[in-house]
Amino acid sequence: MRGSANYVMTAHTECAGDMLELETVRKVVKVINSENADIEKWSRYRFENGYSNIEPKKLPRYRVKCQGRGPRASIARAEGRHPRAYDQSIPLGKSKKWDVYVYQR
Repeated sequence: MRGSANYVMTAHTECAGDMLELETVRKVVKVINSENADIEKWSRYRFENGYSNIEPKKLPRYRVKCQGRGPRASIARAEGRHPRAYDQSIPLGKSKKWDVYVYQR
């Protein structure tokens, strides 16, 4: 079990299948957010024009976050930085793997 309930997958940057799966996750989140916006719009329209007496509610929106994983000290040394420079986070362009999370806004 991972430490976060928002964890979706680990994507290896050199694996085309993992990158395609990440794109699929991003597209699904985009469609969900778009559908929720449309539902809110029509619910608000129906309520404001008297077609419904149910007050519209704000539906959740989601976002995809990728967190870089991999060796940190060796990358920092290669750039001439302190070995602990990337302890907090490593840039995605320099990481070997990405942990993918989906958060509710």
